[in-house]
Amino acid sequence: MPEASLKRPKMSTGGSRTTSHIQRYVLRVVALADAPCELWFLEKMLVRSDVAAGLALDAAVEDLISRGTLVDAPAGLRLASPRLRDGVLAETPLATQQALRETAAEVLSDAGRPAQAARQLLRAMPAVDQAAWALAARLATDPAVSPTLSADLLLAGGSPGTAERHLDWLIATADNLFLAGRLAEAMRLLHTELAVDRYGPRQRALLLGRLGAYYATQRPSLSMGYLERALEQHRSGAERSWTLAMRASVAARFGYDDSGELLAEAESAHRAAPTAGGAVRLALARAAHATGAADLPCAARILRDVDTTAPAVRGQVVFLRMDRIANQLSLGQFADARSALDAVTGEIDTLGGVARPLVTALDCVARLAVGEFGEATARARLALDEAEAGALSDEIRATLLGTVVEDLLRRGEVSMARALLAPEKPVLDWPDGLQWFRLGTAAAADPEPGRHAPLLRAILEMSNRSAAPLLLVPHHGPRLVRTALLLGDQEHARVLTGHLKRVAGTVNNRLWQGVAHHADGILTGDPAALATAVARLRTTTARPALADALFDLGRSSQVSQAQAIDALDECAALYARLGATGDHDRARQHRSRLGDQNHSRIQVRLEGVAALTPAEARVAELLAGGATKQQAAAELFVSFHTVDTHLRAIYAKLGIRTRVQLARVWDARERS
Repeated sequence: MPEASLKRPKMSTGGSRTTSHIQRYVLRVVALADAPCELWFLEKMLVRSDVAAGLALDAAVEDLISRGTLVDAPAGLRLASPRLRDGVLAETPLATQQALRETAAEVLSDAGRPAQAARQLLRAMPAVDQAAWALAARLATDPAVSPTLSADLLLAGGSPGTAERHLDWLIATADNLFLAGRLAEAMRLLHTELAVDRYGPRQRALLLGRLGAYYATQRPSLSMGYLERALEQHRSGAERSWTLAMRASVAARFGYDDSGELLAEAESAHRAAPTAGGAVRLALARAAHATGAADLPCAARILRDVDTTAPAVRGQVVFLRMDRIANQLSLGQFADARSALDAVTGEIDTLGGVARPLVTALDCVARLAVGEFGEATARARLALDEAEAGALSDEIRATLLGTVVEDLLRRGEVSMARALLAPEKPVLDWPDGLQWFRLGTAAAADPEPGRHAPLLRAILEMSNRSAAPLLLVPHHGPRLVRTALLLGDQEHARVLTGHLKRVAGTVNNRLWQGVAHHADGILTGDPAALATAVARLRTTTARPALADALFDLGRSSQVSQAQAIDALDECAALYARLGATGDHDRARQHRSRLGDQNHSRIQVRLEGVAALTPAEARVAELLAGGATKQQAAAELFVSFHTVDTHLRAIYAKLGIRTRVQLARVWDARERS
């Protein structure tokens, strides 16, 4: 039994005269527990607290259950009512409660339940003995204990005595506050300590380096400033190596011209003075550098090779997993990314509150990419409404607001979108302005993009530095190429198209081949490039990208009237299924200018729709909306062969031969 247990005060045995000593103890332990008590836990508690138990425990518990005082639930024992629990706690002296919680923390920690142990210990603090202080320090570093709980444990315990131990405590507390999403508290703690100025150069450099790391998610210009100041005082050693890795990561993420040189310097320093945390940060920097250079497969390999179970990864695991998800989205692996987002959502309590806005923003981006505009804007509005003033970084807020603006513009609610954009004061200077990039890509969808010329010109200028901002939402790249041309900026239209072509070259999948051909078709006016884009994008789930490519193909003056009609009819039908009513109406307006020469044939085909079986109609609905045969089979829980059989029957009954004709007939059916 730990020495600390011997020093605790003997507990009061007050309570009902008909309740035995052991029964009173059991009731108190169950009342103080955060969850239903298992019998093993009661046994361990009795052993550690010098309460004679043995067979008497089983008898005491059975008697309490038979009286209706305890309930034997599947998860364990609990008191019969909240009122009874309050009564037990009211008659238990505070000193006794504290001693019980300390003992419970030791038992739970030994049993491999650190999070429960931390919660019990936190309620006993600050008045605990030395052994409990040591336990609190150990639990605060356990990966199973949430950053919020770890920070609260460290804050409740207070600073150790010596200056060196105080600095370690300060850094650990600030790191956990940051991961818990309590950035303002972390910043205040560090700024206050810097103002005291009680340290030498090495210690000041540690504080400055941490501030630089935290500002990376808020103001990259300030982040680099603090990191440079830290490096001025870090002459050598592991701390300098870590700071160089952090600086290289920020530089790569925001497209600094010398990011390659800074990365090489950080790698050299890490070889000379390796640190576990620095290794993870270097991996993130390498991946960001590869992404900025449009080499997504290289970034994927780097991120995949990091071991997320290593203890040193704890402070970086949130950002590592977010970068992996962003990489999946960029590669067009939308289903995998959504599964990964669901997994992170289920682990937010352990990962820390800093993950919540990141997950929400990436979820909105994922939904935009596949055309779930309504769901994306609902999530974005909820996050914006719930966030406290200043709680969201510029990048997260711009992403969420951009999601809402894009949905409004696609639905034709142009005045509402402009009203949302009007009060915004985006930063237009690099690097901080890069965080507003996705708001700019949304504003580019305005029928009159010149209204937002300062923001659009700023993000076009920043696109010189990195391909990364273009990669999360495939249809944003061609949109910006079109916007650059409308603003008379041929140079940046070529730069953007070059980025997209490089991505297509490294990724080599049909999504990015289609996007690159679409951008090239807009830039050069080549209808063959637009037709190739449509053919490539048909096989992907990026339905907005397909619809936009069809729209540009249908508007091309260099395609035949029949080809233009087919493209506009198909894109109008697809926009309608995406809920993009404004885009649908614009497509119909362009279609109406081409005449109605196919009207009689469509009417004949509409009569054939009535002959479709319910199963055939369901297949026709999905395929006309842009789904592939494989996707339709998965949606309907049938085989690919079954879908193919239905499609042949649909073509025969409607007298058509292509999916374009099917989309046109289905759109006419819904309007009839």
